[in-house]
Formats: sequence, structure tokens, C-alpha cells
Amino acid sequence: MVWEAYPVREQIRITELYSLFEVHYEKGYEFPGETHNFWECFYIRKGEACVSGDGRVYNLSAGSIIFHKPLEMHKFVINSREGADLLIFSFAAEGPLTLELAEKVFALSPAQKEILSGLLAFLHERAGRHPMPVWPYPYLEPIHTSAAYAQQLALHLQQLMLSLAEEGAVSRASSAPDALTYQRAISYLNSNIQRQPDLPEIARFCNVSVSGMKRIFEKYAGIGIHKYLIKLKMKAAAELLAGGESVTNVAQKLGFRSQSYFSRAFKRETGLAPSSLKTEKAISC
Repeated sequence: MVWEAYPVREQIRITELYSLFEVHYEKGYEFPGETHNFWECFYIRKGEACVSGDGRVYNLSAGSIIFHKPLEMHKFVINSREGADLLIFSFAAEGPLTLELAEKVFALSPAQKEILSGLLAFLHERAGRHPMPVWPYPYLEPIHTSAAYAQQLALHLQQLMLSLAEEGAVSRASSAPDALTYQRAISYLNSNIQRQPDLPEIARFCNVSVSGMKRIFEKYAGIGIHKYLIKLKMKAAAELLAGGESVTNVAQKLGFRSQSYFSRAFKRETGLAPSSLKTEKAISC
């Protein structure tokens, strides 16, 4: 009998874990906007939250999950009266299906909730073997003492991510007036990323006052327009560099006055030197 070999091609593979924790936040808790060069997942177990990712704004309820891709500006505010219970984890990942998780919110199916329940049962059982909790990430502590734990944990997470990438139910972004204005402003910044559009210019384009534009950015980004534009430029730079562009060309295309100024800004915002981007796994998708 001739045996046929069926190749297994990994579509999503977690390569590093940076954080993993459960947390409860009270109503009104506001997480300041941030970016980093790895993925982050935000799952609402109970309650509601307003979550922004780049120019998109979502009003999420229990059972919703969002993935923020590397260098995506993200922020959240808890808006349910009873607060919210969250599961948050951050990671680096590879594989062609990984990008299917980007710029989307998923409403978990019963089967996908079962996958998460299995993950949490695994975490609680393993973390419970430690006599005292280890902060900030007790669920990652067993990695130091168990050779198999990291891979077991990654398999749970990858199972969920593969299910979402292939058959996840996608939720729509918010259509609230402020959310739509914010989305319009981010779109304008992206379209003019080679320049330095200022606050009055963005406000005029969006047909709102300067103070209104400031308020909207504080609400959904937690930072001002100038700082946000720098982060967008760094995200665009990462994509250009990964595509083979030279550091000099990228600096010119994005409107930096010199290569050295661009390199310092890139290092400050991403933690990486531009020349190292092609070999840096954490920033790849």
C-alpha cells in the first residue's frame, strides 16, 4: 500500500507571548491610548466597553473580542454600570490567516466560547498550583517551570484564532456621530501622511470646531492629533521598510526633514531601529 502524505501548513502560529491576564474594571475606567509592535487581544467576558482601534470605534458587549494588530493605536473605556470583566493577552504571531483577525470585532459563537472556557479552565488549573499569585501575569508564570506549558497555552489560543479567522461573525463599527467624525479624521491623516496637516486643517475637513476635534481625539485616541500622526507615520514606515524600501526613501516619503530624525522617531515609537525591521519577528504579521 502506498501511503499519501498530507502536509500540515501552519496558518496561525504564536511565536511569543507578552501578557495574559483577567481583570475587572469599574465603570468609567479609561485605558489611555497606546501602540506597540505586537498583537493584543481584548475579550469582554461581562459588561460593556467602548473600544477604538486606529480609526474604528466599537461599542462592545459580553462575548465580543477584538484583535489589535502591531502598531495599531488602541484605547478603551468601560461604560457599563456594573463594570466589565476582561481577558487580555498580547502576542507575536505568524501565518497567512493571522491578518484575517485584523481590523475586526467578532461575536463569539457557542463553540468559540467553549474554546475560551477550555482555555480558562486550563489557566486556572495550572496557575492554581502556585501557592501565591505572581503579578502582573500569573498565567505566564508556569512557563518558567514547565517545558510544555507555553506550547499548550499557544495551542488553546491558536485554536480560537483559527476558528475566528475561518468562520468568525464580524460586528460592525459604531455609527455614532463622534465615531464617524473620528474615522473621517483618521482617513484624512492617512491620505496626507506625507505632510504635516495640523489641527485646524483636520477640523475644517471634518466640519467641526477645533475644540470639538480635540475632544474627539481625546475621547477615542487619548492623545493629540500631532502625536497620532507620528504613530501613523511609524506604522506606514514599518510597512514600507518591510517591503524593501530604504531608510532614506522612507524618511523622504513620510515628510521627515532628515534620515537621522526619522530614525530617532522610529526607535522611540517602536523600540526598533529601522534597519532591523526586516528581521524583527514581533513586528511582522
